[in-house]
Amino acid sequence: MSWQWNPFKKKENPAAAPETAKNPSPFAAAQAIPKELETPAAKGVMGLFYRKWKDPAFVKQMKVIAAHMAKEGINVKDTGAVKAWLEKNKEALEAGKFAQAPEEGVKQGTYVKTRPDIGRNDPCTCGSGKKYKKCCGTKA
Repeated sequence: MSWQWNPFKKKENPAAAPETAKNPSPFAAAQAIPKELETPAAKGVMGLFYRKWKDPAFVKQMKVIAAHMAKEGINVKDTGAVKAWLEKNKEALEAGKFAQAPEEGVKQGTYVKTRPDIGRNDPCTCGSGKKYKKCCGTKA
């Protein structure tokens, strides 16, 4: 019986094969560089970004610049504010004054407990002799 029908076998359709070749996966399109930035002569910040976004030193510099913007209160997601900040600090950027992240303010110290936590069934701290849950725990 060589003619048995298999419901799980995929049917071959020769017309469908060229379609898959024409439509690449969406992940390939997401990783591709836009056509206007493919040439090495592409100008502008976005061209530079697309050429260098995998370089760790470039990513570190971008994070440092974003930290300086955040320190000055610039919303990094607002394109207009970022462009204004870049124009304002153009000379400082070219001179390399933003090489390191800005210093943080006063570091907050570690919280240290002055006494141990009181459990519900521990004796109350007021000295009444009752359990904490029956005395001062009802007030809290």
